[in-house]
Amino acid sequence: MKKAAIDIGIKRTGFAFTDPEEKIISKVRTVDTSDIDREISENMPLSEIIVGFPINLQNHFTPSTYMAVNRAIEIAKTFVPVPVYLMDERFTTKIASEMRKKHIIDGISASILLEERLNGSKGKRVFWSLPFLSDKIASLFSLGHFNNICVIGEDLRGIECKSNGLNFLIFEEDPAFFVLRSGCKNCTLHFGMDWDIILQSANNIDMVICSERYVEKVKEIFREGTLIVSECSENEGLSIGGRWIRIETVKRNRENS
Repeated sequence: MKKAAIDIGIKRTGFAFTDPEEKIISKVRTVDTSDIDREISENMPLSEIIVGFPINLQNHFTPSTYMAVNRAIEIAKTFVPVPVYLMDERFTTKIASEMRKKHIIDGISASILLEERLNGSKGKRVFWSLPFLSDKIASLFSLGHFNNICVIGEDLRGIECKSNGLNFLIFEEDPAFFVLRSGCKNCTLHFGMDWDIILQSANNIDMVICSERYVEKVKEIFREGTLIVSECSENEGLSIGGRWIRIETVKRNRENS
């Protein structure tokens, strides 16, 4: 099979394809953006599809970022089970522009993306829906007086969609899930980790849902008594709705406080 890379533009979109052995780039072309699906279909079978992720240097989403991520989600859904990945393309367009070949700039950008992938660059897998969460997990939030919840990382993604009446401050590191979560009305959403914002909000948070790798930092930042919920390995916590959940609270060392 072949790998494909796509650099999505408003009007024109660049494609690059490997040879069937996935060793070299064998074809580069530019098509109308409206013809993306047809171009993919005509080059099937594909082992994976790489889509350029045009985030700016400040790590903020722009209209071009939303366009590319939304299109990547559509491609992933349309061409399942072919895996689709988003890869940082902040510098590919600049490199392509320096070649001064405007009529093929999108194709050149796609070929640079594909070359980086062949050289081992990683991407973020694109999914078209939030992970399933059991209502039993959502029921956790009815057991106490929790109003403001901070979500850091990937654990319990989508919990905000099952918890009406609560306020969520969410820090999402995955671009596709960031877009999928952006429609929630009861949350403030940030792309990536911003510990300055987290620190400023810490005293107003009742519960933190976070990945295990952030638990110790959370204990340093949030006030005593804040509940911490994280997913854990089997038999290391409570089995709730098909997930293993660890629940603990922030405790301060009285001698050092």
